[in-house]
Amino acid sequence: MEIWDLVDECRNPLGKFHTRGTVLPPSEFHVVVEIFMINADGRILLTQRDTLKTYPLLWESTGGSMTAGESSAEGAIRELEEETGIVVTPQELRYLGKIKKGNYFLDSYVFRSTRDVEICELILQPGEVCDAKWVTLKELKDLNKKGQIVPAVWERYQLYLNELG
Repeated sequence: MEIWDLVDECRNPLGKFHTRGTVLPPSEFHVVVEIFMINADGRILLTQRDTLKTYPLLWESTGGSMTAGESSAEGAIRELEEETGIVVTPQELRYLGKIKKGNYFLDSYVFRSTRDVEICELILQPGEVCDAKWVTLKELKDLNKKGQIVPAVWERYQLYLNELG
């Protein structure tokens, strides 16, 4: 069971908790994080969504909801480790920005590895991620043209393209 801290529309803490999977009232929000990982050679890490998730088998960046008591950066670090096995420190993350959408705020980060991480080094989280690959920006664009990228994730890739390229 995943428990989230709730915030108001201005992102002020409400002092309330929420259990994942239940409907949020329109005036309550939670925080989601995503991490764009860039390998030392400049390629971007994509993870493939599990077959049982929404947008099954589409490619995306790593991310998920912050759990109760976490900071945004702590949530990003936890999600990256849970989904890929990659461990980073807060100093290695660079905050890109936030977006308010629906009942959540999305904080985006980039992690640039100083070494080439091989796919065989990753530990993919069962039920969340079924595959991973490194892609160039051209390959990312080609995957999107084929409808193989989660649409909302593609929107954010475009938003942060200069910071990722």
